[in-house]
Amino acid sequence: MQHALQPLFDQLERQRLEFCAWVENVPRARQHQSPAPAQWSAAQVLYHLALVDKQVLTSLQKKLNSGKPLRPLRWQTRLKSFLLNLVLRLPLKLKAPAALPPVPADVSVEEVVREWQATRAQLRQVLANYPAEQLNREVFFHPRAGMLTMPQTLRFMAAHTEHHRPQLKRLLS
Repeated sequence: MQHALQPLFDQLERQRLEFCAWVENVPRARQHQSPAPAQWSAAQVLYHLALVDKQVLTSLQKKLNSGKPLRPLRWQTRLKSFLLNLVLRLPLKLKAPAALPPVPADVSVEEVVREWQATRAQLRQVLANYPAEQLNREVFFHPRAGMLTMPQTLRFMAAHTEHHRPQLKRLLS
């Protein structure tokens, strides 16, 4: 794996392991307890995080397997990536992009944990084969921010997970 990507991937893995442990270590009833109608339970938050990772991975694989050359990093990409991560740090409730399917009412925590781990193993493989000369090329399309480079994509994934930390803590406290 490229030296620039390893710490970003390691951060994602620490987050995944921490969040999964939080949810797995509470009683099943607490995992699925929703604070109010139309609000997610801890199990559903975990499902959402795993789903976002899976969709990012699928998008990366599609782009990389297309054979099309990746566009060089532009200043607009830097700005949009910065703004995306800034918004994710704010304590705002954000609506998930329409590109994401709805979170099901009934979620198996065990299945989500297993699938999220498999997704991360696949992401690790993609990153292990990612060429250094592509680090400053736009490879992932975010529905709100547009194109991102691989490091920006990993930073977005980490910021997105952190955005849900207070929500998950509230649900499990």
